[in-house]
Amino acid sequence: MTDPPPAEILTTRALERRVKRWLLSAPFDCFVQVAPGLEHVLLEELTALGLASPDGDARVERGGVALRLDVDGIMAANLALRTASRVLLRLGSFPASSAAMLHDQARRLPWEVHIGFAPGYALRMSSRRSRLQAGAELAGAITGAVARRMGSFGLKPQPDPESPLEVHVRLDHDRCTLSLNTSGEHLHRRGIRTHVGAAPARETLAAGVALLGLSSAPAPDVVVDPFCGSGALLIEAADLLTGLQPGRARTFAFEHVGWFRPGRWRDVRRRLAADEPPRPVGTRFLGIDSDVAVAAAARANLAVAGHAGATVHVGDSLDFDFGALGAANGVILSNLPYGVRLGDTKQADALTRRCLSRLGEGSTRWRFALLVNDPERVTGHPDTTIDGVLRTKSGGREVAVVTGSVGG
Repeated sequence: MTDPPPAEILTTRALERRVKRWLLSAPFDCFVQVAPGLEHVLLEELTALGLASPDGDARVERGGVALRLDVDGIMAANLALRTASRVLLRLGSFPASSAAMLHDQARRLPWEVHIGFAPGYALRMSSRRSRLQAGAELAGAITGAVARRMGSFGLKPQPDPESPLEVHVRLDHDRCTLSLNTSGEHLHRRGIRTHVGAAPARETLAAGVALLGLSSAPAPDVVVDPFCGSGALLIEAADLLTGLQPGRARTFAFEHVGWFRPGRWRDVRRRLAADEPPRPVGTRFLGIDSDVAVAAAARANLAVAGHAGATVHVGDSLDFDFGALGAANGVILSNLPYGVRLGDTKQADALTRRCLSRLGEGSTRWRFALLVNDPERVTGHPDTTIDGVLRTKSGGREVAVVTGSVGG
């Protein structure tokens, strides 16, 4: 039996008309993902970008912020958000207690607007407390729905796990939520830090540390990472202070969707650059690491990021004379050794105590934001004044960002 002929052949002009109609229905439901614990930091970023307002309908949920965005907002969020993991465009949400129900609802969605003329798309499925479980039946319901809709236009995109177009299928208590991953790769992949150390923090988490550390010292004269590794924290802090967009060196999945228009993307980039142009700052950036090769990697990464003026010192931070920096408004940002994968916990405890004591010796009152797996290593130190402890995750481990001050 042959397939019935398409009701309408989707030409470029026909797709353009459908895209225009879809764009008129903006804004669209979206969900911006972030590491648990950093949701309010993300909301502040969205507000600062003008993508959310304090009295708007943005809603903090575990692991992200739900809000409504137009396509310009979706592109801006991917380019400019520092802590976000992904930007998901909600395609639909409906009850789906059976494969037939899911197929019937999913085939009504305007897949042609999103998939366009692309040859394929990827599926990412999860199911929790639902009769339909992630597997062949669930995948078949979605791919069948897409095939039926797209086939009516003479198009036959195929499931392809390598496709840059990624549809997330999430079932929760027999309710299905379909989303388009507009980011592609996780947004911590900035395309900048090519040399990575042994126990790195993701750039998105490093950005969260930088945002928290610099919130109480927005114009520091010195920023120091005494355990800089491959330089992630220094890069994120320097990007933040100079106004460089975190996504400037990478591409995004939305560049492959049916509704993408290069001219509109250029306008978004141009507008963001005009709103916050890169600016010179008088801040000195200093990283310290005892490993010669790691320090060299940090220098290379900083140079690629556009911060070749940062200094990376090879040596032991416990012997470093922080007072010689003459900081009047100094900030310490660091991912302290956990003692889990590198060394042991007793060594990490001793190292943290000695580092804080070293900072406390001079006349400078250092503001700090420290990423640790055990916040008591910092909160229990007699020389520190603690402002807050924000708990989150790094590489699946429970960690915390401790903010406060020491010394002076």
